[in-house]
Amino acid sequence: MPTKGRPRGGTNPLADVPVEFADHFRAHVEPLIDVVVARIHESVPEYLRPGNEVYAAATRTAVREALTVFLDRVGVADPPEHRLWERFRMLGEAEVHEGRSLDDLQTAMRTALVIMWRELLKVQEQRPELLPQRHIGPVAEAAFLFLEEMASAASEGYNQARARASGELQRRRGRLVDLLLSDPAPSPRAIADLASSAQWRVPDKVAVIVLQGDGKETAPPTLPSDVLHDFHRSDPCLVLPDPEGPGRMRTLERLLRGRHAAAGPAVDVTETALSLNHARETLELVESGVVPADGISLWSEHLTPLLLLRDRDLMREMTISRLAPMRELSDGQRERLSETLLLWLQHGYNAKRVAEVQHLHPQTVRYRLRRLTELFGDRLEEPDPRFELEMALRVERLLRSTPPT
Repeated sequence: MPTKGRPRGGTNPLADVPVEFADHFRAHVEPLIDVVVARIHESVPEYLRPGNEVYAAATRTAVREALTVFLDRVGVADPPEHRLWERFRMLGEAEVHEGRSLDDLQTAMRTALVIMWRELLKVQEQRPELLPQRHIGPVAEAAFLFLEEMASAASEGYNQARARASGELQRRRGRLVDLLLSDPAPSPRAIADLASSAQWRVPDKVAVIVLQGDGKETAPPTLPSDVLHDFHRSDPCLVLPDPEGPGRMRTLERLLRGRHAAAGPAVDVTETALSLNHARETLELVESGVVPADGISLWSEHLTPLLLLRDRDLMREMTISRLAPMRELSDGQRERLSETLLLWLQHGYNAKRVAEVQHLHPQTVRYRLRRLTELFGDRLEEPDPRFELEMALRVERLLRSTPPT
């Protein structure tokens, strides 16, 4: 970083330039300021604020101070201290508050430099004794170093202000995530007020996406600006606005590639906590292996296992009681008959179709079905017992695929 108020590197290219040149130039500073300010307003219309005398005066003051400090360096080996660095640092901060990039300020600075350089060359042509030809190079070097010095000050102020603004905005968005996920549900008014301060448009619907994690996230992915997030929770999560919009979920899948993730249903913003709970349930199935970890697992696409495994103690009891006729079979026999029975129930009691699915001879399937009829009797003929059998068999298959909890 350049030393504030001094040329870079501690040397002054203007030290050997005749002081008379600076004295002559000072006499033309005020008319030159008028020209520079007018040209800045042409180049950067954003800076033209008709009727705003304070804004116009600030522009003139910045130009006057810059020209004065530059001329004060002429013929001086050790230029005096000044506050110009701080002024241009504050100008950089102001660009953030005005909602602009640094482009406008840099354009204004380059415009001022070009006009000053033209005036300088004009003096050299008309009064060469004030600025001999041999000093043109050092003056040019000093002018460009001066521009770089002030640009560095503006950039420092801009970056500091932007970091502060970004940090405060993220803190507000973090509070908004906490509010949306709170239980009991927040009021629409409370959401709207905090969303406004967090610069977040309240959507019609949201969905919560939960990520596998331990709350130690250090490098979260770059997400769309309207996606709220909290990666420091024990279950890191995102709040996705308008989740059913075209390409919304697919875009996030690409950004979250390599992470286990599950999405709850689309709900009103006042019901965000409900979507969070359903997303958690779905992620548990992903982590236990019931649901394959492929992109973002949607709660709405896994309702059957979610329903069957919601109360595991209850469903274990159901498998024990409804499948009791197979209790005395060996593990191998039980597994073969269970799979055949489930497929038979799923495929409309069609033995031929079951044989095709299991890649077995139809006679083998018929033999198994006869054995099953011996075990279950009339329960294979009644709708309600068949429904309960299918549920029990589905649960048994799901539980076989998950580790004990």
